[in-house]
Amino acid sequence: MTLIPKYLSDYPNMHSAFPFHLSINHVDNYFPAHRHDFLEFSLVLEGNGTETINGKTHLLNPGTFTFVSPYQIHDIRAHKGHPLTLYNCNFDLELIIDPSQKDLGLTHLLYNGMDDENRPSFIQLAQDSFLSFERILDSIYQEYQSEKNWKNILIKARIIELLIYFDRLRQEQNTLLAIPIKQANGMIWPIVHYIHAHFNEEITLSRLSDQFNVSMSYLSEQFKQQVGLNFINFLHETRIRHACSLLLSTDMSVTDIATEVGYQSFNTFSRVFRQKKAVTPSCFRRAHTTEDLHEKLIDS
Repeated sequence: MTLIPKYLSDYPNMHSAFPFHLSINHVDNYFPAHRHDFLEFSLVLEGNGTETINGKTHLLNPGTFTFVSPYQIHDIRAHKGHPLTLYNCNFDLELIIDPSQKDLGLTHLLYNGMDDENRPSFIQLAQDSFLSFERILDSIYQEYQSEKNWKNILIKARIIELLIYFDRLRQEQNTLLAIPIKQANGMIWPIVHYIHAHFNEEITLSRLSDQFNVSMSYLSEQFKQQVGLNFINFLHETRIRHACSLLLSTDMSVTDIATEVGYQSFNTFSRVFRQKKAVTPSCFRRAHTTEDLHEKLIDS
């Protein structure tokens, strides 16, 4: 029997103007296989175990830094008697990259380990680097918990700093270990990036096939293999996700939001939204607005 990994579609603060969450988590035994469409990195602080990403298993020890790209299937196991404590960070691609920019350098880093590329998704930090990474994450965590001016800008800058250090170190380790680094074939992830940038336009599999010079059948198969969704479901998820953000961060009407995220038919938008979120757009807005107000009252 094939185990179907859980699809995680949400995380705290996801639908805000700053889609980012950092927490300190504990794994006593096993965190089951799952995937998601947002980015994730972790740093092991204590304990020992293993992590499996797309079928490849690596050890987890204090100082292991792991970066998981969207749609990669991964799970975590703690060794018996050695529970894991780790920083875990979730954030959206759009948090640190302008989807309209043409320079895909940082996007290439974020979609690490995909296609034909052999760059590893993890590194084992030496003690000095471990302390440096931990200090950066401590500072991000303190900013995240605060209400200081400019905190989001500072968090964004430190996330980019951390990921750049990570990429430099893994390239150095690959050189030392003589691990060949292939050039990614560059097919599926530029298309994913393009959809994130143009989700509000009329996008079809046929148009993508023509634009990226690849057959529709091959492109469709790549979506299923690399993303875990067929093309139309991926497009719907991207649009509905942006709709949720607009519902919670603006006072735009539901009808205007439907148009803004690319639906020419309000009925189609409403139907797809209910399929994805199990409630109507208006109910989603009211429910989350009530939750936010309740939290503010508790904190005040």
